Amino acid sequence: MADITGDLFVITCGVIIIIVVFAVTFLRLRAMERRMHESSYKLKVYTDLLNAVTEINLAGGDSYKMDIAKKNLALTLNRLNLIASSGVLKSVSDLLDFLNEHKEKDFDALRLHNILNTLIIEARRDLNPSHARRVEESRVRYRFFAPVRK
Repeated sequence: MADITGDLFVITCGVIIIIVVFAVTFLRLRAMERRMHESSYKLKVYTDLLNAVTEINLAGGDSYKMDIAKKNLALTLNRLNLIASSGVLKSVSDLLDFLNEHKEKDFDALRLHNILNTLIIEARRDLNPSHARRVEESRVRYRFFAPVRK
């Protein structure tokens, strides 16, 4: 009888351990899946932001294109405010300040590129910190197209 009780105890403990291992594995997989989904959505919003800035740069003097570009930027900013890291939000604030300052004034393409570089660095840090660190250590400067404004 003692052998049966001991065997039953070992089997019960084994089953409990297996259930706990499966539960922990499941929870970790779900957390990893959630982080991957969040990262893919953030990447889409960050890409939309850069596309909206490019549309503004390309609109030039065309008021129709500029209105569409501003609308796209506004909609992207609404989504960005919900998901972006604090570094990205600070960079976007700098970008908006720059765009508002230079509505009808001389356009400083170098300053815009510096702001966009900071924005990219912050977005990379948010999406993949370890890869961003390696890229930053290589001192890469990102390049953007900004036509000369007249």
